[in-house]
Amino acid sequence: MSKATVSKDVSRYFEVIHDFAAFMDNEGQTLEFPLTISQLAKAAQTTVHTVRNYVLENLVLCPEHSAGGFGLYDQCALIRLRFIRAARAAGLLILDIKPLLHAINEGDQQACEAAMRELQTKIDERQAYLQALDSQLSELRQLA
Repeated sequence: MSKATVSKDVSRYFEVIHDFAAFMDNEGQTLEFPLTISQLAKAAQTTVHTVRNYVLENLVLCPEHSAGGFGLYDQCALIRLRFIRAARAAGLLILDIKPLLHAINEGDQQACEAAMRELQTKIDERQAYLQALDSQLSELRQLA
């Protein structure tokens, strides 16, 4: 797979994530940004504890703070959090996605490309494992 194909595939995935993150909460109400950490966690269907951990690891960024010092999160934080959740649900590890998010943080295009290639390889491997498992399941059905 060429570098351009990987970039296009991952870019397309981020577009889907962006569309998926239509900035609505779980009840279908439009979100008003910036969000508090509890609002962000609820919108991404995760816990405040998880968000705090991701912030500490610089996977989710907190660009501003309230007058009282509370973190306030923008749309980008929600997109990232939903991306992380989707990647985890697909069986990827935080270690798999961390290089991409850190490269984005640093604005390092070459590191982004390398991280996207590596992530695409992991996705391809995961798909191959699932296809093999599906074939084995079909064989077991025939025996049953």
